[in-house]
Amino acid sequence: MNIAEILKKKIELDETILTEFESKELLEEIGIQVPTQILTTSKEETVNAIEKIGFPIVLKLIAEDIVHKSDTGAVKLNLKSSEDVEQAYDELISIPSQKEKKISVQKMEDEPITELIIGMTTDPQFGPALMFGIGGILVELLEDVSFRIAPITQYDANEMVHEIKGFPILDGYRGKPKADIKAITDTLLKISDLVIKHEEIKEMDLNPVFIYEQGLICVDARIILKNRK
Repeated sequence: MNIAEILKKKIELDETILTEFESKELLEEIGIQVPTQILTTSKEETVNAIEKIGFPIVLKLIAEDIVHKSDTGAVKLNLKSSEDVEQAYDELISIPSQKEKKISVQKMEDEPITELIIGMTTDPQFGPALMFGIGGILVELLEDVSFRIAPITQYDANEMVHEIKGFPILDGYRGKPKADIKAITDTLLKISDLVIKHEEIKEMDLNPVFIYEQGLICVDARIILKNRK
């Protein structure tokens, strides 16, 4: 499904929140790497998906009314056997939800240099604004982020990366590897282009984004559309 089809489907259903799975499908369409993911609807399908992805595995509960998965226990990490997967499946399916439940089977990614957040909000006066910073579960505590109004240039993207207080972490702090800054700025430019072309997008939250010496991968994502009412 391309971007227009993904958004059209949600709008026709009068839904404003894209699931993590749908959000990642959209990101793949604009060239942002996400983990290999398979959506399943039964324990048997979930176990079978392992053969296509390989261990270690991550399982996530996908339901429209579950947004902050780590807070609700809706993520099971680093599963290394079929028995682990079956137990994790049972625990995830037992989590209360008013919506249809599915399971996203994903590849467990390598440990990054650090975790990033890349986001977008819609300012009532200025329109889409991009955000970048150190991500993960500490993002609200650290509040180490930069902002720019879209559309942004390459210069803007570079400034966004360099002006956060945590930039030394990306620049080889205490002998650690240097992060792929170009991969970050390219991603910011892709998000900028996306939200300018598709005004129906109200918010985006890519967190965490794993950054490496070469490349990055968006491990979790949420996209919210504008309410037409």
